[in-house]
Amino acid sequence: MAQRVGSSNVAQQVEVMELTASSQADRQEHLQVLLDIEAKKRAFSVDVPTLPNDVRIALRNLGLPVRLFGENLANVRDRLRMELARREVMHEQGLSAGNEEQQRRQRRAKQEEEEEEEQVTKYSRATPELIKAREAIAKFSFQRAKERLDVEREYRLQWQRKRSRVSLSDDTDIQKEEYALVDRIDEACIKSYKTLRSYGLEGSQYGDARPISSIATTSNLLGGIPLVATGSWSGTIKLWDGSSPELDCLCEKTMAHEDRIMGMAIHDDQSSNTAILATASIDLTAKLWRAKPVDQDDTMTDDDNGNSIPKFTLEEAAMLKGHAARLCSVAFHPLGQHVATTSFDHTWRLWDVETGSEILLQDGHWKEVYGVGFHGDGSLCSTTDFGGVVQVWDLRTGKSICHFLGHAKRVLCTEFSTNGFQLATAGDDGTIKVWDLRRRKQFASVPAHSNLITQIQFDQSGEYLASSSFDGTAKLWSTRDWKMLSTLRGHEGKVMGVGLLRNSVVTCGFDKTLKLWQ
Repeated sequence: MAQRVGSSNVAQQVEVMELTASSQADRQEHLQVLLDIEAKKRAFSVDVPTLPNDVRIALRNLGLPVRLFGENLANVRDRLRMELARREVMHEQGLSAGNEEQQRRQRRAKQEEEEEEEQVTKYSRATPELIKAREAIAKFSFQRAKERLDVEREYRLQWQRKRSRVSLSDDTDIQKEEYALVDRIDEACIKSYKTLRSYGLEGSQYGDARPISSIATTSNLLGGIPLVATGSWSGTIKLWDGSSPELDCLCEKTMAHEDRIMGMAIHDDQSSNTAILATASIDLTAKLWRAKPVDQDDTMTDDDNGNSIPKFTLEEAAMLKGHAARLCSVAFHPLGQHVATTSFDHTWRLWDVETGSEILLQDGHWKEVYGVGFHGDGSLCSTTDFGGVVQVWDLRTGKSICHFLGHAKRVLCTEFSTNGFQLATAGDDGTIKVWDLRRRKQFASVPAHSNLITQIQFDQSGEYLASSSFDGTAKLWSTRDWKMLSTLRGHEGKVMGVGLLRNSVVTCGFDKTLKLWQ
């Protein structure tokens, strides 16, 4: 007896909690699924009118639309049969049609709320490191933009003067000085184009046991020589002497990554006579490497001609971990303090070079993100994805200022022109598209290659563009009229990357070789 009383007291003390709104909605959705299954089983035995007019009258009596978009007469009869079967099952289960209609309205309202939530733009609070980085980028970009625009204004002013003088057929020596800048740039461009048209294979070097997948070059001399850096599918990094056709190897780092290296970038620091390399791999990591010449006392080596070649050291500076999928590309900000990476996890990230810490995780792409590039002023960043979308971001505010659509397939590479108002992109469709950042629309479309384009790069003057492709060629293009200047053939298979030096072009290929064109 005592045990029974104790059990009843425990039962009275049990607290029953009500279901949450989401749980109730899931429960109603589950009941609706069961109701539809039972209605489908019973629909075959339900009699419905056969005449169209009788079907319409029956639907009106039930409070349903007479015909939905795209329905034929057979579909209308099937919809009426399912509704009658559903009402019959609900009647047997003690439910009412009004209750079903209420549930339907609740589901519709829930879907509308979810759609509204998806459309709301959400912002997250920036970290102190990100705020500090944006302040530094803004200060740097304002100064660079001012210098670039001053030169552009002077060039346009002199160009207008020259055009008016030529139209008046008045060409004295004093007046020629008024547009000396235009003449100097035009003469340098003509000379450069003439040289580029005569480019040929000057040297070739066996680079690795596996295909060389990425290449990067320095714009300035480091240790008295132009550096060429390559990364391969074996995870090996090598530094090469770009001043000679022999392409002597200056440094080698085996097993730099556990898997294939897919992207590489280099930034040279003239003040410390060092260069920082960034590599991206499919092992989910990116790494920073510091390259510098060794003291030239007793570490000099001689090449075949007896000339001294300084060796370099390559030391790991930082490992960048955070992406949830394989990495694709990497690029240095012109300031040199930050590096960006892209990944198959649909995001791109900005890292601090000095500390190796992540300061920005940026989503916004619905497909895998591949290409990345920075504006010469340092104000903008461009990213591309496998959905054919090109996004342009303002690094000073963190907002996407515009996006471009036009590629038929994946977009794999992006590069800002040195003129500051053009952006070039390329990818699977074999075309190079040039976008005008001022008008925010396509400026030119170049059918460049017959296969996937792996890399594009502007030269320092902005007068020509180099591209490499799986069709086995690299090509040089004039940026004044977007006509082809030269085709570089020599690789046995896919050309994986292209890099520009002061007076030469370097390419790497699937045939495991590195080639120099002059």
